[in-house]
Amino acid sequence: MQNQQIQQIEARKSSLNWNKRDVIFFVLPIICTVLVPLGGLPYLCGRLSFHMGLVVCMIYPVIGVFIIYCFFAGVARLSRDWRKHSRKKKLIIVSEIVIPLAFVALFIIPYFIPIGSDLWPPRKAFTYGLRDRIRSKADIEAIRDWLKTLSKEHYTDSDGYIPPNELPKSLKELNPPPRVYVSADKNGNPAVRITWGAAIFHWGVTIGMEDMEIPASDFRHWAESWLLVEPGVYVWDF
Repeated sequence: MQNQQIQQIEARKSSLNWNKRDVIFFVLPIICTVLVPLGGLPYLCGRLSFHMGLVVCMIYPVIGVFIIYCFFAGVARLSRDWRKHSRKKKLIIVSEIVIPLAFVALFIIPYFIPIGSDLWPPRKAFTYGLRDRIRSKADIEAIRDWLKTLSKEHYTDSDGYIPPNELPKSLKELNPPPRVYVSADKNGNPAVRITWGAAIFHWGVTIGMEDMEIPASDFRHWAESWLLVEPGVYVWDF
């Protein structure tokens, strides 16, 4: 009975004609496509408040080299052993060739054709991830209650710097950097600005009262961009 089950399993594997190599060259390129041209990786960076510049410089090149290798490896396998492969095997290898081509197309096309998407360009996907992080982690009402306790002189006559030991629990839960500032908005009310990042990429959140004016933003330009979280709260990157 056990031998019969083993034979049935082996027969199914044989009919599918899959092996570990096929799984790697089929599944991993699909994952890479979701992470890079479809914006999954930048979104995760924003969701985790992780430096997207480091990811672009370190992980993107590795993924790019892997995608190129998958394409040429698939072409070589298909052309070298064309007569030996079954129809199903040929279909699998052709899929392994098409996926890298789709990766490249999805990566290049948005630069030439305007696409309305929350996940393109990558920095837009990052900002949407950051927005969702603030929505899930920030206690906005508690932060506003703390802002109301500050003296007006602190955010109008001084540089607005708040030492780490004076930050309320509601702000500490956002894991802010050592330097957090409070300044007056256009209505004269206090607003706290938290900035993460270093070198060429920065991101952050500004939290003020509900009537705080939110600046206009355009994600088509590689400059500072804003995204509304709720009235009086927005995230940004530059």
